[in-house]
Amino acid sequence: MTAPEVVSGEVVSTPAATVAPAPPVLTASGLKVAYPTPRGTVVAIDGLDLTIRQREVVGLVGDAGSGKSTTALALMGVVRPPGRILAGSIQFDGRDLLRCREEELRRIRGRDIGIIVQNPRGSLNPMLRIGKQIGNVYRAHNHASPLEARERAVDMLRMVGINDPDRRVKAFAHELSGGMAQRALIAMALSSEPRLLIADEPTSGLDVTIQAQFLDQMWETVQRTHSAILLISQDLGIIANYCDRVLVLHDRRIVEDAPARDFFARPAHPYSQSILGLQRASAGEQAQARRASSAATETLVEVDRLTKHFPIRGTDKVVQAVDTVSFAIGRGETVGLVGESGSGKTTIGRCLLRLEEPTSGEIRYRGQPISGIAQHHLRRFRSKLQIVFQDPYDSLNPRWTIGRILREPLDLHTTLTGRAKRDRARELLDMVGLDPNALDIRPRGLGAGAMQRLNIARALATDPEFIVLDEPTSVLAPSAVVGLIALLQKLQSDLQLSYLFISHDLTTVQYLCHRVAVMYLGQMVELGTVDQVFGSPRHPYAKALLASHLFPDPTRRRVDRHERETLTGEIPSPVDLPRGCYLYGRCPHATETCADAPQALDRQPDGRLVRCWRATAGEIGDSA
Repeated sequence: MTAPEVVSGEVVSTPAATVAPAPPVLTASGLKVAYPTPRGTVVAIDGLDLTIRQREVVGLVGDAGSGKSTTALALMGVVRPPGRILAGSIQFDGRDLLRCREEELRRIRGRDIGIIVQNPRGSLNPMLRIGKQIGNVYRAHNHASPLEARERAVDMLRMVGINDPDRRVKAFAHELSGGMAQRALIAMALSSEPRLLIADEPTSGLDVTIQAQFLDQMWETVQRTHSAILLISQDLGIIANYCDRVLVLHDRRIVEDAPARDFFARPAHPYSQSILGLQRASAGEQAQARRASSAATETLVEVDRLTKHFPIRGTDKVVQAVDTVSFAIGRGETVGLVGESGSGKTTIGRCLLRLEEPTSGEIRYRGQPISGIAQHHLRRFRSKLQIVFQDPYDSLNPRWTIGRILREPLDLHTTLTGRAKRDRARELLDMVGLDPNALDIRPRGLGAGAMQRLNIARALATDPEFIVLDEPTSVLAPSAVVGLIALLQKLQSDLQLSYLFISHDLTTVQYLCHRVAVMYLGQMVELGTVDQVFGSPRHPYAKALLASHLFPDPTRRRVDRHERETLTGEIPSPVDLPRGCYLYGRCPHATETCADAPQALDRQPDGRLVRCWRATAGEIGDSA
């Protein structure tokens, strides 16, 4: 194997081995994409070269704004208006896609080349049911009747882990959670079994068990069918565990091309070294900071047997989103909430702030019940209880300036004068690491990390004591995640804030949180300190959740393991739940008793709470 070299202005390439390479599926040469602007032409991709071979999973990494999504579309001969592909060639199946007629390209796209994009809300038609959309894509490339297309849609939704697929095919996009909408896009892209799949952040918003199942299946499909995947991700754990080769996109071109093991062991290009060095250094610092901190003993927020049902129109049935959940959060404490999409995490967060009305149960703030307070009396609590939403792009009004965005909560909850409000807005921007003089610009010019900092500034405007953080890092680049977590830790230390941190990102949960609660189908199945749950999970679902976590270490690749610790079977429907343990049909430790006996959340000798009678009885030990 040849030692990598850094050559100024050229790609750094590390030959993998002397074994004859597999035939290429797609080859791009000299690809150049540009966008006209009032200030001149902006080149987004300049002279990009890459090759993707049969049975290969190629990872593409780079910071937000580096051109990853532009590359994904350009490889299909597409560019977002008003952009143009100015030069280059894209060879696929003996044809140059940039010189094919449009009708020929339409036959190739979706059938031979599939794509999964990152933003499910913007990619799904809000007027069509999900099953119809998947069926339409399938029928566009296959001879199938409407009934066969619907059956294919049900099968594909079942494959990507959506429970009750016969009901979900009738849903509209707005009726699905972000994770479920992403899975619907995955089902659509895979419906015709393409020879090349371009997956642009395909697992963003998915929990790690569903993520691992999907990525396992995707990798195995490549090996079985001699197809290939270009996997675009900012998650280095995914890249390390599933990719054969890594491409690094920086400054509009590929700056490093190396086998995955070499990339993580000896990154050659300075930009690659900065990506890996930043993540490793920050991980150790954050973990050390969390262990050194201690949550206050004063209880701030209490949740007692919280339950939330959503009625199904036209029936007497309900969706059980949250099932008798109880926990407390202390002053200056961060409690993490993890679990699968649809497990009730976001619903709990919204109920705590009365953005959703609980079906039953009680929520107390500083000992005072707020779950039964009339809406017109809630305003005095709103200033102390705030939320930061998942998608920074959907959370900010693009027509408002930053100053107006920050002035809105001040108008509602304070008696400050106009000048004082502007001074407070500048102070808030400085607190979150943004330019205090940026009040008169609009947020559209900001990156995702800066926009999320602006959302945090808005939440801080009224001096809250408690903030719900609902997947605040899910769309951020690794460097932005590191900075945001450091900011949240500093704010918590300086202001004695309490957080409910809802996330699929277990690495971030481990670094930021003091305690963690694991959710499954609306129930809390384990609650303990981060060291307890991450070090020795007791509940079978918590064990599977942690086993599915992907570390950025290619020497521990998930695809190389002979046995992978995953759950089998389908997630039960939240409409028709099992009579006993909700995990019964998927649990490797289940007995007949589990099928009929509802499980209680029992306290263990070490103080944690676990919803499993076998774990309580000592029949399921700690994870190794």
